[in-house]
Amino acid sequence: MRRLIWLFIVTFAAFGQPLVIEGDRLRAHIRFLANDLLEGRAVGTRGGQLATQYLASALEAAGAQPAGEGGTFFQRVPLSGVQVDPASILTIGGKPLAWRTHFVASTHTQEETLRFSAPLVFVGHGIKAPEFGWDDYAGADVKGKIVVLFTGEPPSENPAFFAGKALTYYGRWTYKFEEAARQGAAGAIIVHTDATASYGWSVVENSWAREDIQLERVPSDLNLRIAAWISTAAARLAGFDVEELLTRADQKGFVAQPLPQIVGVAIKAKLRKIESQNVVARIEGSDPGAKEEHVVYSAHWDHLGVGTQGEDRIFNGAVDNATGCAMLIEFARAWASISPRPRRSVLFLAVTAEESGLRGSEYYVRHPLFPLSAAKLNLNVDGILPGGKPAGLIALGEDKTMVRPLLEEVARRFVLPLLPDPHPEAGLAFRSDHFSFVKAGVSAFSLIPVDVPGEFARNYNTKHYHQPSDEYSSDWELTSLEAIANLALVLGVSVASQP
Repeated sequence: MRRLIWLFIVTFAAFGQPLVIEGDRLRAHIRFLANDLLEGRAVGTRGGQLATQYLASALEAAGAQPAGEGGTFFQRVPLSGVQVDPASILTIGGKPLAWRTHFVASTHTQEETLRFSAPLVFVGHGIKAPEFGWDDYAGADVKGKIVVLFTGEPPSENPAFFAGKALTYYGRWTYKFEEAARQGAAGAIIVHTDATASYGWSVVENSWAREDIQLERVPSDLNLRIAAWISTAAARLAGFDVEELLTRADQKGFVAQPLPQIVGVAIKAKLRKIESQNVVARIEGSDPGAKEEHVVYSAHWDHLGVGTQGEDRIFNGAVDNATGCAMLIEFARAWASISPRPRRSVLFLAVTAEESGLRGSEYYVRHPLFPLSAAKLNLNVDGILPGGKPAGLIALGEDKTMVRPLLEEVARRFVLPLLPDPHPEAGLAFRSDHFSFVKAGVSAFSLIPVDVPGEFARNYNTKHYHQPSDEYSSDWELTSLEAIANLALVLGVSVASQP
């Protein structure tokens, strides 16, 4: 393995045009993609369309070929927007709950009007995990009913039981709704607490009160009529003893139990069909016997669009994720200059609707344009902070084909120590597009720099993440971006060139 990495480092230096990704090239793409003219690159807007057209043109200019549908650079992704009317009401036990203050919700069956009542069943954490001997739905009849549950998972200090303190996918709110639908429930209500969610009610409120972008529903899908969160205060208003319920949910041997309250749902939603697209480009491998296999580089192109309040209302998304899109283009430029080409092919995938729940990458793995069984690795780049040389690197994801030892070696070569996730309980491993590939059985990682020097990077999470202030500045230092991009390039080429 060491010989392989060294071979590629020497080979890169031997070409007339060294395979090095330069910060100034990245800067040019970021500056355009984060410009106010693109109005935050929201899905279903003119700004989003401009972004995808730019990416397709730039990838073509870099030397990549179209790999989308019908000989284009695009894969159609049919989406539906669901905007709940703020006048909607949820009643629990006869107590009316107010939109945003007490509850937020969406409909996964994409109905314009929901008006029904249903009994409640408390299902703890809503987890069915046979490998851990845990089944919150054991013996429960929830068909046509609404389940009440907590996000998170049973507390554990044992790495063999729900991964100890780290959050597994069973703890994510997305899993809760998916499992409730599989169990035949008509709806699911998550009782929010700061401790179980690891964030305050304001995060839930601000995330769910806007339009919910979903994949267009097909009749065979199992979906909830209502997927909702209620605040701790609302749960108490409805007659729930939140602390007692959570104590029960955390205990091994938990048994689901009907609750005496009846839920009344009176929700109206405005629906719209959205035609969006993934951008897909490819450079073919040199070995006729291996070129059907491929490495996938991915990044999401969408961001939050234009807000309704404040002097600056444009969410430019310079870090999140103009940085990753810029890298895709420069990966293609570098790869196209390799001669001879690596044995395997490479795919460049810029996906839509990541900010809405990984919708574009989810659609791709459901409808792959190239067999997922032939994908040797997915490397995802998302939200790479500008600044000086990082102190190290986190690789969030899962290794299914022994790629990680190679990743560790490349990281050592770049003097970027591979570090553990410092906050595994936060579930970052499930919040970017690599996770769609992991769920589909592909080795996949999101590469994240650690301790990036610079004031902007230091304050990004507290001041700029998902804020209009995530803007490009000409004084950005891009050493961190160069480091991650070149490491990802060497890793991808190495995997694509292995015997």
